[in-house]
Amino acid sequence: MKLIIERDSFLKSLSKVQGIVEKRNAVPILSNTLLRADGNSLEIIATDLEVTIMDKCPVDLHTEGVLTLNAKKLYDIVRELGEGPVYLEADDDFHVEIKSGKSRYDLMGMGADDYPKIPDPSEYSFVQVPADTILEMAGKTIYATAGEEARFSLNGIFTEKLEEDKGLRMVATDGHRLALIERDMENVSDLEFEKGVILPRKGMAEAMKILEESEGNVGFVIQEKTAALSVDHTLLSMRLVDGKFPDYRRVIIEGCDKRAVVNKEELIKNLRRSGIMVDEKARAVKFTFKKGMLLLESKNPTQGSSYNEMEIEYDSEEMSIGFNDRYFLDIMSATKSEKILVDLRDEQSPAIVRLEEDPNYTCVVMPMRM
Repeated sequence: MKLIIERDSFLKSLSKVQGIVEKRNAVPILSNTLLRADGNSLEIIATDLEVTIMDKCPVDLHTEGVLTLNAKKLYDIVRELGEGPVYLEADDDFHVEIKSGKSRYDLMGMGADDYPKIPDPSEYSFVQVPADTILEMAGKTIYATAGEEARFSLNGIFTEKLEEDKGLRMVATDGHRLALIERDMENVSDLEFEKGVILPRKGMAEAMKILEESEGNVGFVIQEKTAALSVDHTLLSMRLVDGKFPDYRRVIIEGCDKRAVVNKEELIKNLRRSGIMVDEKARAVKFTFKKGMLLLESKNPTQGSSYNEMEIEYDSEEMSIGFNDRYFLDIMSATKSEKILVDLRDEQSPAIVRLEEDPNYTCVVMPMRM
């Protein structure tokens, strides 16, 4: 392999795969990125067997070839090089020389024979969907997914078609909170899945990075046990989470007859003040809703307590209920809305949180014992 590539283009492609590669991996070759040079492009690939990213960038190619290099080390090298052309040359034993300006690096690579099989883009039947809509839906749900220590089926975003194929619904929950968003979308009927699927958290986090730089429509597909996203010269594929998602409809309770209208920025400020004194394990803040006022109280058994109050729109009976402060902060960080609506039923029931201008976005926060 012998080629010349612009440093900025090379770095941009390498940055896209960094989130996929595990720094410490039981399978050494999975710490590498696959470089495949042919035609007039260099294909850069990384996978952890669950999520795969492929990106292409233009090169001045002298000799075709394929090999793998440590992804982190290669990225660090290219990041520190100056602007301009980068010269990359590899011999038959996968010794790689990288030169730019007066800098030179020698790296030991590995062959590609043991690298996992990579999805073939031609096998996907992509449907064009708006990038900003998918990005918004993922951003407003991904924070509510569970960590890896929880039930496997909760470590992702449940996705299904709306009735009559009018759009998509995405739902995420960790058992303590839930986020649900619905958006109308054309071409949904062309997506080849009937029942809901679970898109993995890691794959969707990487998808969001790609979508943030995208405009217009992007290719999206869900078929068999895989979902994929195609944006310009980048392809991301992810293995669907295998499991049954819980019945989220049971969590969105009816009969909430009390509503508080709360200024988002004021609530953020007061929750941060209260968060200074919470017990780090429980993170419980006592919310007391009074006519025209919200009181926020937190206690730390060994350090002290805090008390903050703010004005809100509320005209029902007084109610005190405990919530994890971070759950509310996560909701508010995912939206640009100026006000949030908090619907309540009683001290033992969850709060239903909505946005004033978006009836198709619903969050649920479970109460805590104080």
